[in-house]
Amino acid sequence: MRRLKFFIGLLAWNVFCQTAWSYDPLALQAKLNHQLAPFKHKVGVAFIDLKTGDILQVNGSMEFPAASVAKVPVMAAAYHLVELKQLNLAEKLKLRKEDKVGGSGYLQWMKPGTVMSLKDLIGLMIMRSDNTATKMLVDRIGLGNINQYLQANDIKNTVLNDHTMLVEPPSNNNNRTCPLDMAYLTLKIQESYGFDKDSSQEMLYFMKNQRYRWGIWRGVPPGTIVADKTGNLTGILNDVGVVYTKAGNYVLAIFTRNFPKKREGRKIINDVSRLVYEEYTGEKVPTPEVKTKKRLKRKIIAKRKLSRRPSVKSRRLKGHSGRTSGHKLPSPLSR
Repeated sequence: MRRLKFFIGLLAWNVFCQTAWSYDPLALQAKLNHQLAPFKHKVGVAFIDLKTGDILQVNGSMEFPAASVAKVPVMAAAYHLVELKQLNLAEKLKLRKEDKVGGSGYLQWMKPGTVMSLKDLIGLMIMRSDNTATKMLVDRIGLGNINQYLQANDIKNTVLNDHTMLVEPPSNNNNRTCPLDMAYLTLKIQESYGFDKDSSQEMLYFMKNQRYRWGIWRGVPPGTIVADKTGNLTGILNDVGVVYTKAGNYVLAIFTRNFPKKREGRKIINDVSRLVYEEYTGEKVPTPEVKTKKRLKRKIIAKRKLSRRPSVKSRRLKGHSGRTSGHKLPSPLSR
């Protein structure tokens, strides 16, 4: 009898979980519309449910500066050429002085003559968003080949013009894309469309281990796996990736622009990510812990006390009047 009750309870729990994890695409779309309405054309979002194929978007086809999200097409084009036997990721490139560019990444600080494989450069480009590694890869692959790959795969609103990833609007030479394009490209990587399994797994490994986790990651519970790539230029913050949940997996692209402060753009990306996760899974995302004012106040007081402590020199002059190192100073009258 107890065993029967156990199985009935387990069945009921499974039914409850399935009900809790189901989501209404129309409700999610309505909530996205409502949340993003005040920002008009400053935010673009694209969502793809990998279980059902449902696609939701707000300004999904609108053109945005790509920033470092453009490094995903560079990686995808490289692995596409590997599939065609036109590129070998074991090939070595030597770092030259003229390869070095500023911004993110540490390859710019390494000595010219350093040798790295194409695969190592891709890892640096995605995991550390290294601009020098990106420039070396783009110069090797060719902007023409990258753009040709994008057009041939129906990613038609994305154009790469800049191999440094540093050119910003209003220049026409900046890299441009849209949320739907990057969501679709990430879908292709995740589902191995046009890539073999090993290639897809390598690309996803790089994206899961990228270091900049201020975007989509902040809107999901701790421990949730996200494979993403962020982008960051003046007034521009973007993020695109795959979110892996117990209820299923989805692709999410969030692009922002023209916010005076970066924290405003980050908050929007965090909030959209949280909204999508909670609606999709039925699970509440815990609010991140914030340091209390009391604790912060104690630190400030401690710093002030430390700054008020007299120096060794001043203590000699004040606390040991007329003496230093135990000896009397000569009186001016005795001279």
